[in-house]
Amino acid sequence: MRSILKISICAIIISASGCKQINVEPEEFIYFNNFESEDYTGLEGVFTSIFEGNRVMGFFNKRGFYLNLADLPNHDYIHLTFDLYIHDSWEGNASLEGEPLDEKDSWVLEIDAAKNQRTRDNIYYETTFSNGFCTSGFCYTQSFPDLFPSTNDSRKAVANVTNGRCLWPDTPNGTSMYMMDLVFNHTDKNTVLSFYDKLNGNLCDESWSLDNLSVSVFKKN
Repeated sequence: MRSILKISICAIIISASGCKQINVEPEEFIYFNNFESEDYTGLEGVFTSIFEGNRVMGFFNKRGFYLNLADLPNHDYIHLTFDLYIHDSWEGNASLEGEPLDEKDSWVLEIDAAKNQRTRDNIYYETTFSNGFCTSGFCYTQSFPDLFPSTNDSRKAVANVTNGRCLWPDTPNGTSMYMMDLVFNHTDKNTVLSFYDKLNGNLCDESWSLDNLSVSVFKKN
């Protein structure tokens, strides 16, 4: 499990703008799953497979999974880390400059989506990823490591690249792995984490999987 800062963290706070420094108390770890033990307590929509010798959650296309957590200790923030695998032909914000943004390939995390919250309180994280390339006049851009509709070069902030999964199985850079590290304002005692995508291609064209999911909470100091 990756170590996490205990004293201060530069966090993506969805209800605020950008990244800020905050002093916090030590984190309390709530949940960890590398999906090797086949313990699926609290999970819905489970589908696992083997990728690069490890069992992962996925692969998914136009769907995802949910994690239900109950009886959380008192907290001000929820902190998630996980390895996100972007497989095959994700095209990010759009295939070509000027194409409509509804053609994007995006990935979404929602927290407590089913609760009757005011719109401004919704915890909704959406970004796009691209395994494409950029040349003169032609570019597969992505939003990550920022939120959609930001524009960055493809594979920006990528942690590792490896073989594709279905469409590009013999391509050594067909999968991009990102080490996701996200913090959100959160105080509810119970929570539902929803992980899903908004992809345009089919399952073999483009998909995603997830590993080493860790959840912790912490309070302001």
